[in-house]
Amino acid sequence: MKRTLLLICTLLCANVLSAQLPIGSGFYYEDIMYEVTSENEVKVCHPRSYYEGGDCPSSIEIPSVAIYHMEIPGQGTFHEEYSVTSIRDSAFCDCSSLTSVSIPNSVTSIGDQAFAHCSSLTSVTIPNSVTSIGNSVFWDCSSLISVTIPNSVTSISPGAFSDCSSLTSVTIPNSVTSIGVYAFSYCSSLTSITIPNSVTTIEGWTFYGCSSLTSVTLGNSITSIQCATFANCSSLTSITIPNSVTEIASREWSPGAFEGCSSLTSVTFGESLAEIGANAFATSSFLQNITCFGTNPPILYNNSFPYPNIATVTVPCGSLEAYSAPTSFWNMLFTDRIEEDCGGETGLEDLNAVEISFFPNPTNSKVTFNQAIEKIELMDLAGKTLRTFRNESEINIEQLPAGVYYLRLTNNEKQSLRKLIKE
Repeated sequence: MKRTLLLICTLLCANVLSAQLPIGSGFYYEDIMYEVTSENEVKVCHPRSYYEGGDCPSSIEIPSVAIYHMEIPGQGTFHEEYSVTSIRDSAFCDCSSLTSVSIPNSVTSIGDQAFAHCSSLTSVTIPNSVTSIGNSVFWDCSSLISVTIPNSVTSISPGAFSDCSSLTSVTIPNSVTSIGVYAFSYCSSLTSITIPNSVTTIEGWTFYGCSSLTSVTLGNSITSIQCATFANCSSLTSITIPNSVTEIASREWSPGAFEGCSSLTSVTFGESLAEIGANAFATSSFLQNITCFGTNPPILYNNSFPYPNIATVTVPCGSLEAYSAPTSFWNMLFTDRIEEDCGGETGLEDLNAVEISFFPNPTNSKVTFNQAIEKIELMDLAGKTLRTFRNESEINIEQLPAGVYYLRLTNNEKQSLRKLIKE
């Protein structure tokens, strides 16, 4: 009896055959077409219904494993399991009825335009396994409200979220080092964006036409702001350029980085900025306050700022002469140039004379002084006192919005006005 059972089991097992498919061949599993990419991996091609002329399903759950299973009379049962590791270019492009999609942790890459024109897609979760997001992958997903990009992603490819007109929130992780051209262009509902310190490159037109964008926080590793990066961001009122930035769309022929920012009233330039390119702020005619931290005036190209200009330019102590040179565009464009307080005649003495210092600056949380200060007044650029600290050697400004502030320091009947950048 035991021998008979063993024989039957052996025959059944022998009847289940390996079905190793050639690379490039395809098969359907749970109404999704897959293409074999290696001995044990496949990529998602398209949903069966859409390929056969029908509508896409409203909800799609991509499995982590796709199974090829086929029974052939007289030959046996063919069975093979493949790991789903990628989504092909344009796999779900134009699936206008698709509202939600689940991507498994086995997927490491999403191809170009994979979900482009999915106009009903409202949310998507990209798993931590994904390291590569293709060009225009969510282009024109007009119902997409929010998206979280995982820590595994190191770059956002060009046009990834372009024309996502309902997108209000984006979280960019510290793993991202570059953001491609048009990545968030025409995201007309996006109100704020924080670029982490890991990002070193923002390509041109990245936030072009984000008409609701009011708040931008730039990380301190960005070295340049390219052509039309924030052009036509008509609700943006102020921006602080970190010290790491050395040029703003420096080439004379380049489109303006902030052209069309009609609500921009305040801008602060870090001390390392060397060039402000042509048309960079060409239509920012409502600029009221420009603060420069560099003692050497940044080079201005043709129409860097509109002319005539009503903005007040505040420059570092001792550098007013350089900004007022007869041949300087800063002198030609701006009639109202003032020097940051140097102490003396105004009664605000330089506390460096008594060896008082503070760090870090810029900062995103705490400011530490090398000794206790009798009175510290934290003020905005208009001179309004926001908070007052007494007998403190450390203050916390973590709750303040990013921007530029003044510290009026009083110690031993001496005062000094210092500038502080909140990242």
